[in-house]
Amino acid sequence: MYKWMTGNSYSNIVTLYSNNFTLNSVACQYFQDIRWCLIGIDTASRKVAIKPVSAREIDLHLVQLEHLNKVSMGKGYARISNKHIIDEISTLIENECNGLKFLAQFDEKEKMLIVDLNRQL
Repeated sequence: MYKWMTGNSYSNIVTLYSNNFTLNSVACQYFQDIRWCLIGIDTASRKVAIKPVSAREIDLHLVQLEHLNKVSMGKGYARISNKHIIDEISTLIENECNGLKFLAQFDEKEKMLIVDLNRQL
């Protein structure tokens, strides 16, 4: 009997490097027209939330500017650089972030990408 393996063609995958998050083409679809995001860490559940922030939300001062992280879009990926956050995640998971891949899900209700640090690929 074959055990079918999870593919990445339709999976939201976030890769953690020493100074940035890289979102695969599926995960970055939620950031197509977005250039900024908020990042939060839930240490109890070992999850990271990446919340897209629109230019309108910034203009209306609905978010604190010091919490914003730049989203850089590439061809088929998005990158968010923040070494401090990566260092905190590295401490939380007790492992260096040097290309670690994690599954993520987009929470439609909260409008944010949830990276589950318990679901490493």
